[in-house]
Amino acid sequence: MPPRQATRPATSSRPKRPEGRARQERGVRTEEAILQATMRLLASRGIQGTSLDLLAEEVGVAKSSILWHFGSKEELLLRVAERVYDEVARGPVQRILALPTFEERAEASWQFFSETLRQKPELRRVILYLIFESVEGRPELRARLQQLYRGIRDMYETGLRSVVPEAAQRQRLAVISVAALDGIFLQWLLDPEAINLDALSAELRALRDSARGMVRGGRAQTRPGPGGRTETRPGTRTKGARTDD
Repeated sequence: MPPRQATRPATSSRPKRPEGRARQERGVRTEEAILQATMRLLASRGIQGTSLDLLAEEVGVAKSSILWHFGSKEELLLRVAERVYDEVARGPVQRILALPTFEERAEASWQFFSETLRQKPELRRVILYLIFESVEGRPELRARLQQLYRGIRDMYETGLRSVVPEAAQRQRLAVISVAALDGIFLQWLLDPEAINLDALSAELRALRDSARGMVRGGRAQTRPGPGGRTETRPGTRTKGARTDD
């Protein structure tokens, strides 16, 4: 009788996923779960109430796992801030910048700001908390926050291009715009009953119209007219001024 050949155990025809890739995917899912849980806890408990121990319980992982992924509470909060910024930049900001007129963009920007203030104030509190933390000898944290704020100013500068041709002036106005909104937020955070956001909207609209008139007026020049009188004419581009039309 011929010898029987050894039979191989049946194996699945589906190729096995490399262990390293599976581990990486689990890590990504864990990081995402931690970020989402952090945003939920910030909304319900605030920054001080969002401890790493509570967060570990919420996600169902060890506290050491959170530290392995993010290193510190400050790094975790910064990642939350960067995530929100990216989502805003890809979504609401693009819809606002696509509006046809400066007036419509300004109105939509204020509406988005006031709604965020009322519905998700914890997101702006995170930024302020991190700014004060970065002052205490945290250069890496400070550098990331600087980059975040540069991105915010760039978005405002982009929205001004249709009405302010000079790049340097747009940059200054973007700084003023961001500073004004930060100041309004601080006052609202301290005393929300005293800060009427709807009334502020009307005042800001008047200031915006006045500022736009000043910008247009600044682009006019004077020249001698008949009889020694002066007359205005549309301004020409100042020599050496950079524009981004």
